[in-house]
Amino acid sequence: MVTIRDVARLAGVSVATVSIVMNNKSKERSIPESTQERIKEAMRELGYQPNLSARRLRSKYKQSPVIAFFWPLDFRVNFLASLINALSHEIKSSKFDCELVIQSYEAGNLEAFDDDLTKRGYNGVIIGACTEDDIKHLESMSLLMPVVLINRESEKFSTVSIDNDMLGKIAAREFVRKGIHSAGVFASNNGYLSSNLRVSAFLKHCKYYGVNVEYENIIRNESTLDGGYYIAADYCELKKKPKAVFCDSDSIAVGALKALHDLNINVPKNLEILTVDLNSSGITAYSLPSLSVIELPNDEIARNIIKILNKKISAGSLTPEHAVIQPRLILRESFS
Repeated sequence: MVTIRDVARLAGVSVATVSIVMNNKSKERSIPESTQERIKEAMRELGYQPNLSARRLRSKYKQSPVIAFFWPLDFRVNFLASLINALSHEIKSSKFDCELVIQSYEAGNLEAFDDDLTKRGYNGVIIGACTEDDIKHLESMSLLMPVVLINRESEKFSTVSIDNDMLGKIAAREFVRKGIHSAGVFASNNGYLSSNLRVSAFLKHCKYYGVNVEYENIIRNESTLDGGYYIAADYCELKKKPKAVFCDSDSIAVGALKALHDLNINVPKNLEILTVDLNSSGITAYSLPSLSVIELPNDEIARNIIKILNKKISAGSLTPEHAVIQPRLILRESFS
């Protein structure tokens, strides 16, 4: 299959120059008309299949860049809704004239969308919740647009990530501040990268600060309201219950509150809860009791994603850029 690299080689220019021309940025990047014509001729000679960007090249009307947002449809769909809202707000407030296209996929099977990534002519791509296999596959491809991965690491693509180690440190320090020496963990059993990193960071810093977390006090289930309910029910069966727990998602924490209420466990009198807030939805503030959280600030995540994409698309650059977002501690009734 003919690629943009083949076009660049035949035209005697860089891949970045071809990308600039295809994205209708020639004038602002001062690409000579002779160079533009040479690129178009190379495309015709090689039979390069015009994609969305190429069609824009021929249009007399200015069209907005298209940003594809890939996200798996699983329990994390609530997080998706929160991110879409934050991204939409940031696009509007930053006056970045673009079209946001949502594309669902099955985590671990992103390769099924190779044609979408290589032929549809997206000007930028945001990918959330991908697996390690997804990242390896993406890094083996020659993508022609800037890509931003959310909460993942990559040397080839831009990333916007939460500082998970700091999140774990903040949580462990709060346990120490309250004089808690034995803790439990309510966690997801899905094995997702970010969830594992949060829990691992919490356990590491607990060990450093001298907070004991017994293996049997790490209780796992689905990261859903039902999963949280079942986790709390299992907690109530423990012979020696810790008096404080760290939850790795707000869904688990809210579900756990219901079970604890049904089983006459008073929060925070009998059990204190500190949870990660994934959704920034305000639900944790209105639960009974209100939940103390370490919030993943979706507004900051969205701001950095749009800033990077706007910058890269405008410059015609594929050079990766990385942003690390600090979590926010909000203390309420459940763990004050």
